[in-house]
Amino acid sequence: MKQNAVRHYDAKYAPEARGSEPPAMEPHPTPTNRFEACLLGLPPRFRGSHVLEIGAGNGMLARGLLASGLPCESYTVSELSSVRLVGLRERLRDPRVRATQLDVEEPASGHDERYDAVIMLALIEHLFDPLRAMCHVHRWLRPGGFAWIDTPNIAKWTRRLKLLAGHFPSTASREEGLATYDGEPVDLHDEGHLHYFTYRSLTRMLVERCGFSRVEKVPYATGPRLLGRRADHALARAWPEMFGEIGLVAWR
Repeated sequence: MKQNAVRHYDAKYAPEARGSEPPAMEPHPTPTNRFEACLLGLPPRFRGSHVLEIGAGNGMLARGLLASGLPCESYTVSELSSVRLVGLRERLRDPRVRATQLDVEEPASGHDERYDAVIMLALIEHLFDPLRAMCHVHRWLRPGGFAWIDTPNIAKWTRRLKLLAGHFPSTASREEGLATYDGEPVDLHDEGHLHYFTYRSLTRMLVERCGFSRVEKVPYATGPRLLGRRADHALARAWPEMFGEIGLVAWR
């Protein structure tokens, strides 16, 4: 099953290996996507030298963090997809960056380094065994380190309304997981999302089963807009379980 998923991602992201360099993201005081939220919230919490980004995609977040002056000695970007790994090595020329292939669900791969921060944006929902994976992440963190975790909030108000109407609240596609946002049929249901979390369920898993000492909420608002960018951001901060996507800092 995992190999089928990897083949899907290799085919989907093949153009990236030949594409141009993505623009570096910049932080925003009222973030409206996972990248802006991480750029805003991670640097003030970072104390250390070494970063691991699992599932680094096209390298956009890494470029943004490094360009913003994140004080790290090393920044390791990892991917399971060999196609995306090629793109990362082509785009990220900063001497602090190392690109490696890593399966977070399989520690037997020999990965035994330790980090002060581990970043997982839009990844945990794709994993076959997120509980085991997060136990591995906990082990890779140094004392006082943290994992920055982002995933869709299945209990967000828009998805609650879909459930109330009897529809499946897909989180990465349309038509109850059967069509891409461009209207094409999907190859993987809901674009490969396998697990769905609430703030409560993910927090319990991280603290009760994976060894993290505490969890801090760092929510952000996404569309559709209710009251405007600033007001929506305030709503997400005030009631993240209802109005925010899931952003968590899990401390070792």
